Amino acid sequence: MIILKILFNILLSILSAVIPKSKKYVVVGGWYGKRYADNSRYMYEYLCSHKKELGISNVFWYTRSERIRDDLLNQGKEVLFGYSIKSIYWHLRSKVHIIDQNPRDILGFLSVGCIRINLWHGTPLKRFGYLEDKQTDAYKKPNICKRFANGGFWNDSYVVATSDYAAKLIGKAMNVPMNKMLIASYPRTIKLYHENLKTESYTAFYLPTFRDNKETNPILELDLQEIDRHLEEKNIRLIVKPHFADLANWSVTQDLNNINILDASEDVYDWLDKVDLLITDYSSVYYDFLLTRKPVLFFVYDLEYYEKKDRGFAVPFHSFTPGQKVYTGEEMFEALDDIAEHETEYMDRYREQYSWVLNRMHKYVDKMDMTAITDIWNP
Repeated sequence: MIILKILFNILLSILSAVIPKSKKYVVVGGWYGKRYADNSRYMYEYLCSHKKELGISNVFWYTRSERIRDDLLNQGKEVLFGYSIKSIYWHLRSKVHIIDQNPRDILGFLSVGCIRINLWHGTPLKRFGYLEDKQTDAYKKPNICKRFANGGFWNDSYVVATSDYAAKLIGKAMNVPMNKMLIASYPRTIKLYHENLKTESYTAFYLPTFRDNKETNPILELDLQEIDRHLEEKNIRLIVKPHFADLANWSVTQDLNNINILDASEDVYDWLDKVDLLITDYSSVYYDFLLTRKPVLFFVYDLEYYEKKDRGFAVPFHSFTPGQKVYTGEEMFEALDDIAEHETEYMDRYREQYSWVLNRMHKYVDKMDMTAITDIWNP
């Protein structure tokens, strides 16, 4: 099998040498071609808006979803769909291939001879990859067979991180050498650098992360009708966006007025600039949310289990989480009440730690900067 993969890559290398590639053509995709979200979406939109200054003539979004294809075509965007001849042709003609997390975000096996950029989707709070097995040694160069058998040679790609510290974590987790790490703002944070929108009611955004054991959320065991009435009195709104792999039955909240559930497929970055408080547990999305200088509450009802029996943490959890920790649904709603009423005091309590984490995880804290990404092919 490895021999066949090597021969296939050799064939594609010859084909790439025959078919001229151009840096004026860029292909972008995300989440196995099934979602239009996260870093790849905002990178695509940024490139579309800055073609002239970046010397780009065509930016293509790759998808396997007919709905996404039709939506983008209706917006006048350039789209590549599935394994069509057009899709294969422009993958071969484009010098720059950009993904969100996996080569299958596009036709990654056609990335031979391209500038390959993995935007990735967050600095790890949780362990993953080599960190999950606590393999935190320096970069280990893969053997020559594995290197040349890798589809599209994505084992030799650039990976984006938001700071030097984040780059070291991601580099260790993904076995990427530091000279392949690009330090830049994540494209998805573009709205978080600007003045955030004011809300009529105090709005909290709850983002529970994925769990390997997929147990139900303790919020669903509470008297939600009573809580909904209380939120109404306090002029507080809670928006919940379950993880797309979450199996908890959030439909029980469908008749509530002040607890609203977003579809799991929605892009959280359409919402982060519109809320007053982020509630999460082990999702690294809060690293991005720190750019808003708004409060974060950590609802960690299974902290001991998660740390010892689930994923565990890539960094010391309490040191890197600037906010109150609550462990039951009742405590979570009590803290929400208190923060809504005394937000300034809450922020003062965690301000020093908040600033420390913000500056450790972001090189660019006041103004977005993605030049490290675009300079790779347009210096």
